[in-house]
Amino acid sequence: MVTVTDSTRAQPKLAVFHNLPPGGGVNAAGGLLRELQNSFSITVHCPSGSSFLNVPESVSIKQWPFREGRRISGLRKLAAPLSLPARLSAFEKLCQRIAEEINSTSDIVLVHNSMFVAAPPVLKYLKVPSVYFCYEFPRHLYEPELIKRTGRGLFRLLLSPLRSREREMDRESVMNADCIVTFSNWMKSRIKDIYGLDSFIVRPGVDTDFFRVAENTVRKHMVLSIGALWPFKGHTMAIDAVSRIPSDRRPALVVIADREYPGYGADLEKAAAALAVDLELERNISDKELRSFYSTSKAVLCCQHNEPYGLVPLEAMACGTPVIAVSEGGFIDNIDSGKNGILVSRNPAEMASALEEVLLNDDLRRNLAIGGREFVSGERSMKEAGNRLAEILSDILI
Repeated sequence: MVTVTDSTRAQPKLAVFHNLPPGGGVNAAGGLLRELQNSFSITVHCPSGSSFLNVPESVSIKQWPFREGRRISGLRKLAAPLSLPARLSAFEKLCQRIAEEINSTSDIVLVHNSMFVAAPPVLKYLKVPSVYFCYEFPRHLYEPELIKRTGRGLFRLLLSPLRSREREMDRESVMNADCIVTFSNWMKSRIKDIYGLDSFIVRPGVDTDFFRVAENTVRKHMVLSIGALWPFKGHTMAIDAVSRIPSDRRPALVVIADREYPGYGADLEKAAAALAVDLELERNISDKELRSFYSTSKAVLCCQHNEPYGLVPLEAMACGTPVIAVSEGGFIDNIDSGKNGILVSRNPAEMASALEEVLLNDDLRRNLAIGGREFVSGERSMKEAGNRLAEILSDILI
């Protein structure tokens, strides 16, 4: 008779459903999986066209063909009221097939958001225990005054059945999860408001070996605003705030983005020109280039509307760059105003005042840089977040 010890017992098999869009979320997902590999044997299932997920070789990735997931552009957009509902139906069928395989090969499932519908319908068809990591709820459905899709008038009317289907699919999927995990207190409260469900909080960090304080680097007279070129990312507020700094000491503003709402970049350039702000748009840069911008800037402005969590402030802190952020969403969980950053109301004049103080006060800038780095290194490590998520998964598995 062979006795199985803890050292020889096979790791539980964790299936992961991944269809996150590009951005900070997929970076956080990759970092968390790098930590979870110590506790689980991991297989990632993702529809073709999903964003690149940076994981170790020990993590298996199975890509499922999904030609309906191709981005709709050009003349195909005219048929969107017909093609988008068909895509949702095809996505649900794919999720059912993925769930069938997961049910026969895995012990537990970690399901991430989908770029097609927030909570993917794979949750409906799972028979093994499931944890839904809710990075975002469908904001265009629950914050329509803030998050708008392209199209107006008749086009938007034609898309009304699609919105109803998305809401129904998202809600049904969420209700089928055995457990919900999210990033911040703000997201926890919104999940309770929208779905009536409780959730656990896991706050991921950033790679402080990569995002670090650079030695012998000169800080240029510029500030950053980072996020997709979408209206709700707050770049117009950043432009407004910078424009209020007297012209003889006004910094340049660099906006860094990975995605763009059609034509929004041009709108920002016009707004900056009208306010005499020296604006530079950087699109789709590498992580090394991003780190360089952090390391050579004097501050980062975070004006996003109700950002669910916000990795940008943590990356900036890790690089010793002061953060000035609106006191909303997940920013509140990570910024202790005056110690590791500065929180302001959604008021360009207030942000401008805080920015000017940071630019003029070397001691303040130095203290915020030290406080920010210490906070990220000590309280927002990816290892700690991975351990917390592993505990939740293990508790659900029992």
